[in-house]
Amino acid sequence: MIVKRIFIVFLTLQLVYIKANAQFFTIYADSAKSEKVSNEESADLSMNTQGAVSSDSVLSEKDSLIVADREKELFPSARGYEISIERNVPVFVSVNNNPLFRLIQKRVTVCLPLDYLTVNSRYGYRKDPVYRCERFHDGIDLKCNYGNVYSMMPGIVKEVHYGNKGYGNYVILQHGSIECLYGHLSLIAVNENDVVQAGDIVAISGNTGKSTGPHLHIRLKKDGRSIDPQAFVSYLNDYIDDLQGRIETLKFGSKPDKELNIGNLAKVLEQYHVKYPRIVIAQALLETGYFTSRVCWECKNLFGLRRPSDGSYYEFERWEDSVKAYRDYVQYKYKGGDYFQFLNRIGYAEDKAYVLKVRQIAKSL
Repeated sequence: MIVKRIFIVFLTLQLVYIKANAQFFTIYADSAKSEKVSNEESADLSMNTQGAVSSDSVLSEKDSLIVADREKELFPSARGYEISIERNVPVFVSVNNNPLFRLIQKRVTVCLPLDYLTVNSRYGYRKDPVYRCERFHDGIDLKCNYGNVYSMMPGIVKEVHYGNKGYGNYVILQHGSIECLYGHLSLIAVNENDVVQAGDIVAISGNTGKSTGPHLHIRLKKDGRSIDPQAFVSYLNDYIDDLQGRIETLKFGSKPDKELNIGNLAKVLEQYHVKYPRIVIAQALLETGYFTSRVCWECKNLFGLRRPSDGSYYEFERWEDSVKAYRDYVQYKYKGGDYFQFLNRIGYAEDKAYVLKVRQIAKSL
């Protein structure tokens, strides 16, 4: 019996210890719950403690104070701990919210019809090169010697035609409300009802049908009505340039200078409405030694422009600024007539063979 009682007392003490120890590590976020649980556990602790000391006796005042202090130690009446969790929240919730990704998405949905654009014949009434009379030209003719022809936007191949008359071999692409015909093709790379994306090669340009030489004929219709393709292609070109500039700005932090090449020079000449761009490009190539001279790279001066006061070269921050200066300082004097004679008349260069050299370079462009 004595051994049994000793075992019961030992087991009771172990239970008290385990219960108290477990509650010591409990964190209550809810103050009301904390107080309620603390009161219940303190009463339970009091009962267990009393049973452990004596089942018949009552705690003295001193013992009650000890138990109360122990209760506060084990079950503080604090209103719980405030827990702060820091998270690294991404700037963009998904890749679709990334501005660079959205710009790239827009960029891949548009494309120019050719790698290089030169208009040989415009939209509207003109002298027909075959019939030698004035007739309406329902599109534009672009210079292209058996080159790749691209879909300008996503669409569906509406029609594929092979023939030796009119447009010759041609393909019609449907881009929503816009219908695009590419004519005089040598090879067609798509079939009717094919789905095409912007930039897909749909054909190779050629000289089939009523044509006097290799070129690409583009005809556009919007809602069934004929429209000027040149205005549309020019808008598309500006739109692509804007997207490209914004992409480069996001990528590099600031918009970089345009690369100096013939293609970009032609675009800037068109932007500033410079007349006779082919002749002016030839002047730039001659003046800069095909973009290699010191004046070109150090002064960003493409046309050898000099100050009237002391004859020193103008210095520009960007080569595009020298194009604007050419328009403002040189072409403002032009009042019409042969442009080569104009350059001779104003004495553009001291070299007497200057105009002849410019003419030869212009022919090669």
